[in-house]
Amino acid sequence: MLKFNHLTHFFTLALFGLMLVSCNALVEDEFPDFAAVPVMNGFLQADSTFRVQISLAANLSDTMPDFVDNALVVIEDQKQAVDTLTYTDEGWYVSPRTVKAGYSYTCRVNIPGFNTMLAHTTVPLPTKIDSVIFTDLASRGQEGEKISSVAFRLHNNMETEMFWEVKFKKRWFGSLYDWDVEDWIERSQVDEAYIFMKAEQDSVLLSEPNPLTVFSNRKMKSDRHWIKFYFSENYFSFGRTDTLFLELLNIDESYYHYHKQYYIYESAGWGGLGSSPQRYPLYSNITNGLGIFTGMSVTRKELE
Repeated sequence: MLKFNHLTHFFTLALFGLMLVSCNALVEDEFPDFAAVPVMNGFLQADSTFRVQISLAANLSDTMPDFVDNALVVIEDQKQAVDTLTYTDEGWYVSPRTVKAGYSYTCRVNIPGFNTMLAHTTVPLPTKIDSVIFTDLASRGQEGEKISSVAFRLHNNMETEMFWEVKFKKRWFGSLYDWDVEDWIERSQVDEAYIFMKAEQDSVLLSEPNPLTVFSNRKMKSDRHWIKFYFSENYFSFGRTDTLFLELLNIDESYYHYHKQYYIYESAGWGGLGSSPQRYPLYSNITNGLGIFTGMSVTRKELE
């Protein structure tokens, strides 16, 4: 699952863009107060339950987001079915209802003293994968390390825009100490690999801004398309008993724009007040607030 705390921090920091100065300028330790801005972050994944995090953009000097525990969070689907989410902790509002692929959802958030936040998304249908080819030794890196590759063929709909994100993971069993029972317990764990693509090998990726692992079908010319990615043994290793699998996330356009802009923000290097992340404002589709409300579905394929 995606983590949301960094999103709240980013939108907090972006609001202070005008207060940031160059590396050579002196910066005061105290910052003026500003009007708080509500933040909504909801990543609706098909076949999972509803989870939305609500917070307020805090001062630059704050170390934790200002989570909101008194909001009214309501989600309505395309059939006018209304669900009021329940607060748990750290700004999270949840519902036992399941997100459905192909459905459209509208989220309304009322926080006392603020205008109603509003957001909309349609959860894409999952994308079919019909072929996967794993090459354990595809090449060698600069230091002689093994580079592996995975190629897969996805089904593309030429009549509509589609957006995806690729992930690669392993599932393994290990012993972890459980402090509740004071004993070692065997349990399944999942690790995600750092993967990369080569734009020169795919004309579709040539037109994509980084990261290439998030891409669209805008340059695809057929209803089937091969995608290939790589990973290094320096950053991701696996054993014979591990289960390797790829995840193809069919994402909506809002997540596509958000992820592309977040990559620019991270690449700019938030190294302190001399950096300038405010030049790359993070995409938001929230009315009367900041954040992201987006839908996705996941296709998983195990490697044999």
